[in-house]
Amino acid sequence: MKYTLILFSLFAFSISLSAQEYQSNQSESSMKVSGTSTLHDWHMDVESFTAKASLNGESLENARFTAEVKSMKSGTSSMDDNTYEAMKEEDYPRISFQSSSISGKEGKLTIKGNLTIAGVTKPITMNTTLEKWAEKSMTVKGKYTFKMSEFGIDPPRAMLGTIRTGDEITIDFNLVLYK
Repeated sequence: MKYTLILFSLFAFSISLSAQEYQSNQSESSMKVSGTSTLHDWHMDVESFTAKASLNGESLENARFTAEVKSMKSGTSSMDDNTYEAMKEEDYPRISFQSSSISGKEGKLTIKGNLTIAGVTKPITMNTTLEKWAEKSMTVKGKYTFKMSEFGIDPPRAMLGTIRTGDEITIDFNLVLYK
């Protein structure tokens, strides 16, 4: 009986030490894609995405997100349609990221992993800030700049090619995650 109680106590203690899953709250989080064109700078709000991460003690692990390409909205339907076509949305409806390692301290994190856009996966490194760390929530902010052509995307064009989108874009994110 004594050994059963000790084993049960150890099992209960090990469960409490396991990683805890956090998920983004869509209404408090934001993600934006921005860039330039021959006409003006532009941005698109990503309206549908999910971010998740695990917290194991003091370490953030297994950070990942998915975003629906068709949820990217600029406020101009023709720009949206050109973006969806350039990103091959019919074949690849989601953008995704999966971390492979997370390092850092004092609120500054370096997250390495694989970003998949338009069916092409590339290893990336993002510098982020862990701004808030409460018992049941955390906020991770950051940005990542890259060239669309690295993912096999031809930058969108409009008006018979007279308006061209720049190849370089930036994804800005402010993710509020709850346990």
